[in-house]
Amino acid sequence: MVRITEDTKVFHLLEEYPESEEIIRKYFWYFYERRLEDVALKRLSIKGAFNVLNFCEEDREKFFKELNEKLGVDVPKTNLERE
Repeated sequence: MVRITEDTKVFHLLEEYPESEEIIRKYFWYFYERRLEDVALKRLSIKGAFNVLNFCEEDREKFFKELNEKLGVDVPKTNLERE
């Protein structure tokens, strides 16, 4: 089982947890809309995709919270609630 952190490649997340695709499409829609998902999501980490899309801290936290709820896997607390 893959531990999910900001450093996890988006591609690996999709590979290990196909059910995460709905959330990934929701947050990283830009790559799908531009047909860049094959290139961008294979190379970028979650953090890298956040940075490319200039996500605010609140959206980053929502992403990890939704992943945690959908997948029922432990997401490091630092990615859920930064203090």
